[in-house]
Amino acid sequence: MASSLRRTLALRFCLTMAVALLGIALWAYSGMRRTLREQLDRSLNSAFELQSLALAGGGRLLRRTPDPMTEDRFVREINRLVVLRDSGGRILHANTGLALDLGLDSAGMRRALAGERGVSNGSWRGKAVRSRYGPAPAGASAAVLQVAASLGPLEAASRTVFYRMIGTALLGSLASLVGAGWLARSALAPVEEIAGQAKAIQGVGAGQRITAHSDVAELQGLIEVLNRMLERLERGYEWHRRIIRDLGHDLRTPITTMRAEVEVALRSERKPDEYRQVLASTLEEIHRLVLISDALSLLGRLESGDLYPVVGTTDIRLVVGEAVDRARARVGGHEVRYVRPSAPLPAPLDARLMGIALDQLLDNARRHTPPGTPVEVTVAEPDGGVILTVEDQGPGVPDEMLPHLFDRFYRGDAARGRQAGLGLGLTVAAAIVDLHRGRIAAERGASGGLRVRIEVPR
Repeated sequence: MASSLRRTLALRFCLTMAVALLGIALWAYSGMRRTLREQLDRSLNSAFELQSLALAGGGRLLRRTPDPMTEDRFVREINRLVVLRDSGGRILHANTGLALDLGLDSAGMRRALAGERGVSNGSWRGKAVRSRYGPAPAGASAAVLQVAASLGPLEAASRTVFYRMIGTALLGSLASLVGAGWLARSALAPVEEIAGQAKAIQGVGAGQRITAHSDVAELQGLIEVLNRMLERLERGYEWHRRIIRDLGHDLRTPITTMRAEVEVALRSERKPDEYRQVLASTLEEIHRLVLISDALSLLGRLESGDLYPVVGTTDIRLVVGEAVDRARARVGGHEVRYVRPSAPLPAPLDARLMGIALDQLLDNARRHTPPGTPVEVTVAEPDGGVILTVEDQGPGVPDEMLPHLFDRFYRGDAARGRQAGLGLGLTVAAAIVDLHRGRIAAERGASGGLRVRIEVPR
């Protein structure tokens, strides 16, 4: 089951915000708690100094409230426990009767007897208190002065602030979830619109492209990729449409020719030479059908990437000679000229595929030139490679058509001959040469015809 990108983005953003808000809340709570503790320590120090001054002047402990007073009220309104202790730790005087059972911290007591002041935690009636110890003034008839305060109000305030901060973090996370959902929906809305426009393109009309949000910088790359894909699909659709249309025509022509010649031959008795002429002509048309079938099969394998050359060191003179022999055996009234080099020309290639490429070039020259005109095949050996040339003496091709001769399904000028094929022969030849990492090019020949050059690296 596919996951929702919108939901994933919203949840991840909400989780990120929740962690961030929780971290901020805990950091703020820690700082607030430390500040409250420092304020309590300063307050205890102020109360200690005030009691010390009163005792040093010959006075007594300042009583904050008359007795009796409830514990909760005392903590809520006064929250200052003051006692004078002797050197043994016994309480001599207290500011309220509630302080008579104030706990003693032995470490704080020792520091006070040594003349030092300090703060430590202790207990009072089962509650945590914070006390400040110090030596009593000289006229106080006591050894140690202790001023304490219950930590209950501080803990209550801390809990209240903590719960409020956690609640604020939760509310902030909920708000971020709503905002993240809106943000994700807004961010993905252009993508959904682009997808909807892409679905609406059915391939019926040419030139249909995605134009939604093409001015958004972040989406321009996606739109360009999709439009290039649509262009390739449109080109492929056009190729298939053209091949279906042209294939019916090109298959019908040789079939109709063979049928007509066979029907004429069967109408009456004929001489053996006449039957041989019919069979030769039929064989020529069959060869044309075979070339069309081979070209379509090779093109399909090339398009799918299933065709790999079986490369071996081969004398290229033999490959060219066999292709020339096959061309000479065909009917058509063309002279194929080939002067075989005397020295071997080894090259790494697939002899079968290279033979097919030469068959296509020779068939192309034969079909697009008038009967009786020669076709010249040459082999040269420049530095680092071998060059094969197939040149005819036909009407040639206009210069503006030369760069397109190797395009799929491209047909040249109709003046090149009535037997123009699917436009795949040169395409297949170019694909085979490319598999051998070679180069193929078309140019005007010396006599005005078409010259095709193949360069194969050695």
